[in-house]
Amino acid sequence: MRKSASIAGSVLATALLLGACGSNDTSTDKDTTGTTAEPGTVTDDSADTNTNANSSDSTSTNGSMDSDSDQDYMKEKMDKLTYDEFELEVDYGKDKEYEIEIEQDNGKVEATVEDELSNTDLKGRAAFDEIYPNLEKLDITETTSKEQAIQQTLDAFGLKDDYMKFGIEITMPDGQKIEFEDKK
Repeated sequence: MRKSASIAGSVLATALLLGACGSNDTSTDKDTTGTTAEPGTVTDDSADTNTNANSSDSTSTNGSMDSDSDQDYMKEKMDKLTYDEFELEVDYGKDKEYEIEIEQDNGKVEATVEDELSNTDLKGRAAFDEIYPNLEKLDITETTSKEQAIQQTLDAFGLKDDYMKFGIEITMPDGQKIEFEDKK
């Protein structure tokens, strides 16, 4: 009995000794930004981490800016379209709107989806990936009738035609704007 008690005591003493020692690093602590702080100093960089979180520019769903590769990808895809910018707003009443936008501003592609029909809000690459395949289905030009443009758009985006208000604005590569509006 004494032998097992002394072994248990030795194990316990060793564990306590190792736990008490912890790290023997006596240098200054590092905060998350890589700058050094004096030991015991608390740093708060939370104000810096989300400076772009509320930006509708090219902010993705997690609040981080789109990477250069995302921008390159979106620019390459946009070059294949016959539109430089595309904005769609469809109002179904009672806080039920579908709004999307893709635009190129100073060489930067920005995209947003605000879909109250399915409670979806997307920005950046996620929004672009949601919108782009539907834009490829469209063939709206300056000679397209209002009715054709509306029907093409509703079909491409899988929207119902029982809207209260419909608005579309397209900017062509030459700067020409094409707009259609309808109210029911």
